[in-house]
Amino acid sequence: MPRTRRLGFAVAAVPLVAALSGCSVVAAFSPHVDPAIYDTAKDFNAANTKNIGSPTFVPDDATVIRVDYDTQSGEAIMTYASPTLLKKDSCTVVKTPAAKPTIQDSWWPISGIPTDASYSCPGGWSAFHIGTQLYAVRPATQK
Repeated sequence: MPRTRRLGFAVAAVPLVAALSGCSVVAAFSPHVDPAIYDTAKDFNAANTKNIGSPTFVPDDATVIRVDYDTQSGEAIMTYASPTLLKKDSCTVVKTPAAKPTIQDSWWPISGIPTDASYSCPGGWSAFHIGTQLYAVRPATQK
C-alpha cells in the first residue's frame, strides 16, 4: 500500500476515534437521571417504583407526581400536588430542612428549601411543602 494512502487512512480515522472516545468520556460524566410523571397516586402506585423506594407517604389524592431518579447514585427528587400533603402518620416533622439535591429539574423550587416545616419520611426521604405542593428528596445511596 502506498505511503500516501496509509497516511490518508490514518488522517480519516482520527475523527472517528476521537468521536467514539469522546462519547464514552461524555457518558462517564453525564447525569444518569430517569424522569417519570404519573397523573394520579393510583398510576404511581401501579408503576414499578422499587428503584425509588416506593414512597409510602404519597397520599391517595396526589396528582401530577413527578420523579427524577439517578440510576447510578440512587438519589431521587419528587413533587406532587395534594391537599392532604402526606399519608396520615407516615412522616414526622423535623426542624432540619431537607438537604439540597444534586439533581435539578425545572419544577424544583429555585428559591430554596423552606426551613419552617420539613418532614422525615420512610425510605430515607426528606420532604417539605410550599402550599399544597410537596417536594421530597432522597439522598444518594451509592448503589
